[in-house]
Amino acid sequence: MKFPIQFKIVVVFSIVIFVGLSAMLFVSYRVTEQNMYRIINEDMINTKTNLDIYINQYFLVHKKRMSRKTLVTEKNRLSQELSAGIGGPVTISYINGDEVKSESASHSQIAYTINRVDHQVIVTLSFPILQKQSPIGFLNYQKDYSQLYQRNARFQSIIKMFASIIFSFIFIASILISRKITKPIRELTERSNQVTLGNFDIDIPISSSDEVGELARRFQIMIKHIKDQIEIIKQERDEVKQAQAQSKVFFDNVTHELKTPLTTILGYAQIVKDNGFTDAPFFEKGMNYIIHESQRLNRAVVEILELSQSATLSTTYHFKKVNLSEIAKEACEDMRIKARKYNINIHFELQEGLFVLGDRDKLKEVFLNLLDNSIKYGDVNSVIYVESFKERDVVVVKVKDEGEGIPAEDITHVFEPFYRAKKNMLKEKGSAGLGLSIVKNIIEDHHGAIKLQSILNEGTEIKISLPEDWK
Repeated sequence: MKFPIQFKIVVVFSIVIFVGLSAMLFVSYRVTEQNMYRIINEDMINTKTNLDIYINQYFLVHKKRMSRKTLVTEKNRLSQELSAGIGGPVTISYINGDEVKSESASHSQIAYTINRVDHQVIVTLSFPILQKQSPIGFLNYQKDYSQLYQRNARFQSIIKMFASIIFSFIFIASILISRKITKPIRELTERSNQVTLGNFDIDIPISSSDEVGELARRFQIMIKHIKDQIEIIKQERDEVKQAQAQSKVFFDNVTHELKTPLTTILGYAQIVKDNGFTDAPFFEKGMNYIIHESQRLNRAVVEILELSQSATLSTTYHFKKVNLSEIAKEACEDMRIKARKYNINIHFELQEGLFVLGDRDKLKEVFLNLLDNSIKYGDVNSVIYVESFKERDVVVVKVKDEGEGIPAEDITHVFEPFYRAKKNMLKEKGSAGLGLSIVKNIIEDHHGAIKLQSILNEGTEIKISLPEDWK
């Protein structure tokens, strides 16, 4: 048969108290005696504190400086006011020269003696009056504690008569104490049952610093570690699911980007095969479509390969010190012909002598992609602004177009592969939506950063920041 801890504690307490009842009576006498001395001691300490306050207030109220001289002249008046304020006789003596009175009081903050005279118990309190940590006089105060002693004597006689009642009280107290001791254990058991059911969002109240409290703290830490590990596992699981979903989207997009031009090529090739060369205009039209779709298919394959290389860190870079402003200027000149097709002007303000550590060809590819995007999504008869400057040890290039802009919900996705915002505003077909993803990978491989800001109906600005030397 299992007995709870509380039951065991109560039984042991009862046996010990019953056997030691006679000893308890003796101990009770000692305890009451000590308690009486404790009351006297606390009362003397409080009295000393109050007297210190009264003395300081006296000198403040009468606007006098505390010193031996003022103490000599004011001791009688001060004694009277202190006696009235404290409710007992107070006497003050002062020190002449190096005279030392009451050695015990002069070397401590408080000293008192208990004197029994006939049926009276008189306690005399003595302590030095200090001025800058130096005694300038002594204060004596007497108080009658006869009633306290008489009360103590009556209590000692009564306790003998009510020993059995005390035993009952202690028995009840043992129940309450044992319940308090075992309460944290019961709570810990209850919380552990909740943990076994999978509930980790629990709080264990810690009300003590003993072994039980330490056990509760350790258990709380263990639960937190388990919860953190579960959160990490959940996060990794979600990341795996997200990666799988992204892989599926990537595969679907790749399939779509490759299938669409292939379908067009096969369709026109079949028609040309069936009709032969009898319809020259249609034959030429079909050949143009086949060539155009083949070129689009080739661009898509090249972009996919570039993205795959940058994502798998298999791209080979040839890092050296290059003039970024010069590379940006070349890209602007190269894209001007395409921009004029839509009556778009490329305006650039490039600070000279901006050198960075990078791959010239890859950085030019970055600017060509950015300008190509600005041309595709910018308004007809608009301007593309390109500027470069230096901020501390970082070279900054900004490319800004005037167009429809990108909705706020799309901005976080524009650097994802195959993502295209505002597809209906795209001027040219054949874009796989990989340009910005490739740009981002190249910039990050150069230890730089890319940031996009867009305002609807105003345009989009892309800011590239590259360190001068990241090695």
